[in-house]
Amino acid sequence: MTRPLPHPSHLDRIDTQRIAGNSLALLVHALAFAVLMMPSAWEPNPLGPREETVLVEYVPPRLPPVPLLPLPQLPRVEPRPPSTPVVPTQATPTPVVDTTPVMNEGTEYAEPVDPGPPVDSFETGAPGVETLAYDVHPAPRYPRQALRTGLEGTVTLRVLVDEQGWPRSVEIERTSGHRELDRSAREHVLATWRFHPAQRQGRAISAYALVPIAFDLP
Repeated sequence: MTRPLPHPSHLDRIDTQRIAGNSLALLVHALAFAVLMMPSAWEPNPLGPREETVLVEYVPPRLPPVPLLPLPQLPRVEPRPPSTPVVPTQATPTPVVDTTPVMNEGTEYAEPVDPGPPVDSFETGAPGVETLAYDVHPAPRYPRQALRTGLEGTVTLRVLVDEQGWPRSVEIERTSGHRELDRSAREHVLATWRFHPAQRQGRAISAYALVPIAFDLP
C-alpha cells in the first residue's frame, strides 16, 4: 500500500533569514532617522572635557567680642587769665622855678648879626639870538661829490653857543638846496668853530647865533 506524500504548507515558503535581514535593516534606518530628528545641543569641546568648577564660600570664624575699655579721663586745665603788662610809672620831675627877683639895672643892646654875602639874583633866562663874533672860524671844505657835479649855494646855520664860546648844537635854519652842502657846513662848524660868548650885565651867557656858510665855485 502506497502512502501519500504530505502536501506542502504555505508557511514553508517564508524565508526566515530574509525576514530577519529586512527587519534589521528597517531597525537601523529607524534609529538613523531618530538620531537625525533629535535637536543638536551637543558641541564638541576642542580643549577636551570641561572640568567643573566648584565654588566654595569661605566663612570666617566667629571671634569672641572684644570688650570696649572706657577712655581715660584727662585732667581739666583751667584757662589762665590774660596777663596785663605792667607799665612802670615815671615820676614827673617838678620844674624848678627861679624865684629870684629881677632887678631893673638898665638897657642891654644886642650885637648886630652878619647877614653874609649878598644873594646873587642874576638870571640868564632862555637863550636868545645874538650877533656873536668869531674867534676861530676856518672855511669848510667843499664836498668832493658837490664839486664834481658843480653844486653851489648858501646855508644858514642856527648855532647854540655856551658861556665858553663852544657850539653845543647846530641846526639848519635855511637850507642851500643841496643836502651834501648842508651836512658839510653843519659838521664843520660844530667841530672846528669857536665864538666869543654873549654878555649880559658883564657876564657870559649862552645864546644862539645865525651863521651863513656860502659854497661858491671859482
